[in-house]
Amino acid sequence: MGTWTGGGTPEVTASRVGAAEPGRARRPSRIGWPIWLALVLALLFVALTALVVTGVTQSVDERVIHHFRPTDEWWGDIQNRYSPWMSRLKPERMSLLLALTAVTMSAWRRSWWPVAYSLALAGASAVLTVLCKVALERPDPHGYLADTGGSYPSGHMIAVVVCLGGCILVVWPRARWWMWAPVLVAAALMSAGLIIAAAHWPTDVLGGLLLALALVSASSRLPLRQLAVRPRTSRARTLA
Repeated sequence: MGTWTGGGTPEVTASRVGAAEPGRARRPSRIGWPIWLALVLALLFVALTALVVTGVTQSVDERVIHHFRPTDEWWGDIQNRYSPWMSRLKPERMSLLLALTAVTMSAWRRSWWPVAYSLALAGASAVLTVLCKVALERPDPHGYLADTGGSYPSGHMIAVVVCLGGCILVVWPRARWWMWAPVLVAAALMSAGLIIAAAHWPTDVLGGLLLALALVSASSRLPLRQLAVRPRTSRARTLA
C-alpha cells in the first residue's frame, strides 16, 4: 500500500534512508595536513641528501664546524656547556622513555596497541637511519667512519625527535601545538651539542631533523595510532 509522498510503505522508505547512510560513510576522506607536511619534509630531506652526496654543502659544513672548534684538540667553555646534552639526550635514554610511556599507556588502556605503535615508529626510524648511513658512508668532522655507517643523518637527532614525538602521540589523542615545545627545545639542545662539539656536520643534524619530523608527522595519521589512543570506554562499548 502506497503513501501520498513517496509511493512506498513506511518500512520501505526507512530502508532506503538506512541504505544511503553507509554510502555516505564510505566517502573518501581528505588527506590531512600532517600527511602533506610529511611529504614536504620528505622531499626536503631527499633534496638535502642530494646536496650532501654531491658535496655542495661541504664548504658550509666545514666553516660552521671550524667556527666553534678550530682544531680537534681545542675545547672551550661553550663545549663544556652544550656537549653534555649529547649524553643527557642520547638515543638509549630516549628509547627507554618511549618504551616506558608506551607500556604505561598500554596498561592504562588495557591494550597492546600503544606498544605496537611505538615499536612500529621506533623500528621504522631505526631502519631508515641505518640504511641512509650505510648507503652514504659519510665520515664525521674528525674523518671517522663507524662500522654501523656514516655520519649522515644524525641518529642522535632522529632518536630525540622520534621518541619524544612518539610519547606525545601515544598519550594524547589530539596533540596541541604547545605540546611540541619540549620536543623543539630538546632538538635545539641536541643540535647545539652535536655541532659545537664537532660530533656531526650541521647538515647531518638538519637531515636527521627533517627525516624524524617526516616520520612523526606521517605516523600521526596511521590507523595503528588511532587504535593506540582509543580510550577504554570506546573499546568496552565496541565489545558490548
